[in-house]
Amino acid sequence: MHNRDAAEDARTIAEIERAAGGNDVPRAVEMARKALAGGLVHPLLLNLRSFWWSQQGRLDHALEDLKLAVSIAPTDLFVRNAYGLLLSRLERWTEALAVLRETAGMAPDQAIAQFSLGSALERTGELDEARRQYELAVALDPLLAKPLVHLADLAQRRSDAEAAKSYANRALALEPDNYVALRILAIVALNEGDVAGAEALITPLLGRRPEDPLDASMARRVLGDVRHAQGRYTQAFAAYRQANRQKYEIYAHRFETPGTTATDYARWLKSHFETAEPQLWSARRQTAPDDPRDGALGHVFLVGFPRSGTTLLENVLASHPGVATLEEKDTFGELTHEYLTDERGRHRLATLSDEEIAQARDAYWSRVRGFGADVAGKVFVDKYPLTSIKLPMAAKFFPKARVLFAVRDPRDVVLSCFRRNFAINTSMFEFLDIERAACFYDSVMSLCSVYREKFELEWRQTRNETLVEDFDGEMRAICAFIGLPWSAQINDFAEHAKSRTIRTPSSTQVVRGINREGVGVWRHYRDEMAPALPILAPWVEAFGYDAD
Repeated sequence: MHNRDAAEDARTIAEIERAAGGNDVPRAVEMARKALAGGLVHPLLLNLRSFWWSQQGRLDHALEDLKLAVSIAPTDLFVRNAYGLLLSRLERWTEALAVLRETAGMAPDQAIAQFSLGSALERTGELDEARRQYELAVALDPLLAKPLVHLADLAQRRSDAEAAKSYANRALALEPDNYVALRILAIVALNEGDVAGAEALITPLLGRRPEDPLDASMARRVLGDVRHAQGRYTQAFAAYRQANRQKYEIYAHRFETPGTTATDYARWLKSHFETAEPQLWSARRQTAPDDPRDGALGHVFLVGFPRSGTTLLENVLASHPGVATLEEKDTFGELTHEYLTDERGRHRLATLSDEEIAQARDAYWSRVRGFGADVAGKVFVDKYPLTSIKLPMAAKFFPKARVLFAVRDPRDVVLSCFRRNFAINTSMFEFLDIERAACFYDSVMSLCSVYREKFELEWRQTRNETLVEDFDGEMRAICAFIGLPWSAQINDFAEHAKSRTIRTPSSTQVVRGINREGVGVWRHYRDEMAPALPILAPWVEAFGYDAD
């Protein structure tokens, strides 16, 4: 191996730095790739080639380059930041947050490091902490537009229209064509009833290509909301379908694997538990010792299906002084992988010893504490809709817990899942097609029917429409079911919700309080939903809804 010319290498790196610093990134990337091919290894060059690999969709190669770059220059802010962001893009959240937290700590005065940490926190649902990071980034660098955009988005999600407009307009003052800021202003205008203003803001975006392809999908979804508000339902559905198709094309390579969809998983569980021995699963026959519950006076699983009213109900219950809630956190965590992903795990779950149950309980309550819930002296309401799939663990670990099962007209549920924007995982991927969403709904409801009979947990079904029509009566019944006295503070839940960060697409509806705006929406889309309606018909009948 020949000795390198250090002076020549330094000149090469300096030239590449000038190109990158002068915004001639394509030239900098080509020079970096050539230099690396020639044997020159440097963190800047690896970072630039990693960027090129990412553009080619070769995230594995991009990650390898950044790993090497970090090993060479462990204190290089830009390399570490790029590494953490790529881990976030790959949804390797534990690693990403570790890298980005450490980077933010190493560079407390660098706005980009604080912003990147905030971005990862937002993606993992830690919205309050994310907001603090964005605010810190803005304080460190008022000329950085990205944290302002994210602050605007968080503000509109909690229905703080004035803050959303302020942050979005500050971002636009720095970047007049900022795609996301304009989209957020369109959403705010729509929420304020200015449909024409929303249309004027969103329409020009549809012909543009944003930096992130997901933003194009989200803009198309806003167009769907505009058309819905205008009563142009056929066009609205077409916009939602196109938005979902764009999203499908981004994620299909990860989630479109026959035999491993969320619907397949629910059916696999159902086939097992239909024939499972009742004496192994009945909560009424369990002999495990009492669960100390971290001092909680009661334990409730608030479950069902996304868009069935669980967020509304959780926020109502959260306003009760005797309740501690946890919204949209996977409290079972690794226990799911241990016990509910293969035949061996299911068999172990059925025959756990008292000691193993105690260990599982400890793991659960440790996660609850880690998510910031203080349950001592309260009834703890664990709200996560699709924990409905995981109820075998509730039956085994917490046989004295209660299940509050939320239902809503299945046609409105599936349509809402199709219309709304979710962070994609295996389950949410099913919502990108109306018929697939209906099949997933059917598989989950079928599974839960088996669970209800087999597990004999204390179970109460609550209809969203009943809550809307008879709020006081339904909430009194729910409070009695979970062991709470009535509290007049429940009536102020909408005001209470404004002080909370709601992580689901239901946030703007909840802060408006009880209303009928989501009841019977499916009727506007009867023709478009034709493939889904026969699949949902048995559940329409089972839950007592009118067939028309």
